[in-house]
Amino acid sequence: MPGMTRPALLGLGTAVPDRALEQSAWVGIADRIAPPSVDRAVTERLARRSGIERRHCHAADRAGEPSFYPADARGLGPGTAARMRRFAAAARPMAATACREALARTCTPADRITHVVTASCTGFEAPGPDQWVVEDLGLPQTVRRTHVGFMGCHAAVNALAVATAMVRADPQARVLVCCVEVCSVHLHYGDRLDRLIANTLFADGAAAAVVGMDPGAPGLLAFDSVLLPDSRDQMAWTVGDHGFEMTLGARVPEILQARVGPWIAAMLSRHALQPMQVGGWAIHPGGPRVIEAVLASMHLPETAGAASRAILQDFGNMSSATLLFILERLQREAVPRPWVGMAFGPGLAGEAMVVG
Repeated sequence: MPGMTRPALLGLGTAVPDRALEQSAWVGIADRIAPPSVDRAVTERLARRSGIERRHCHAADRAGEPSFYPADARGLGPGTAARMRRFAAAARPMAATACREALARTCTPADRITHVVTASCTGFEAPGPDQWVVEDLGLPQTVRRTHVGFMGCHAAVNALAVATAMVRADPQARVLVCCVEVCSVHLHYGDRLDRLIANTLFADGAAAAVVGMDPGAPGLLAFDSVLLPDSRDQMAWTVGDHGFEMTLGARVPEILQARVGPWIAAMLSRHALQPMQVGGWAIHPGGPRVIEAVLASMHLPETAGAASRAILQDFGNMSSATLLFILERLQREAVPRPWVGMAFGPGLAGEAMVVG
């Protein structure tokens, strides 16, 4: 609410690898890593249904040919250690670029940052993203650091909630939040349909935000969480010997359509809001069917999913970074607030936020 001093989203920055793949180039890579049992027509059909026209992929060269993906003698692809090296090589510069952009957009000098909150589910390294950001941006060595790890696509909400709590505890704090994901290092080489779908949806990207007290900036007004019952088997993300392994259940859209509406309506009512009063919706695009399920559950018009579809079309699903891309689009297009952001991850777990 304008005029009130409260934790606010002061500015956003985004970054992607410079290797962009149009849908046809992506199909070529997906076809090459799939076993012979997967017909190319299946890959093409999944790509058409994905809603993604282009994505950015660190592990493909500029011509769109695979430089990292060829299968090994057992058809399993690179081991997890090799994939983690690729993660670090791609994640560090992307994180720095997104953070510099966020600082520049808010005119925040590096020495003004008091806390750093990072999030990622596609890589592990220590020192990791929290320390990379401090070193690469020349932040004070005394910056307090928190890392939100392995929470999946909704981790941007978790990271912003942590930042908001920090600013409430210390109104002089200025928090730099960074979500960085290199999903392309975890492409699967088998013929399981859910993993073929995961290959089709995910992409690479980083996004950053500066959070601090400001009565004029978009306020971080509320956060909410839910664990959806009887859904634990529908989404999982585990560490395997050849990358991180995704499980996607066929019932995810059905579960979201049945349960998201009551959850979000209850959250909004606690803040004296109704869905019709929301100016902009940032729905994490787990895929086109996820967006459709949420809109149906909330009885929202198709236009409410426009920003989410646009980011999915141009960038794919970048896991935790994606929601910040959508919020940046809402801000750039001057969509009236309040905004509601939501995302879903393993569990099934939902995280939501109100920006006013």
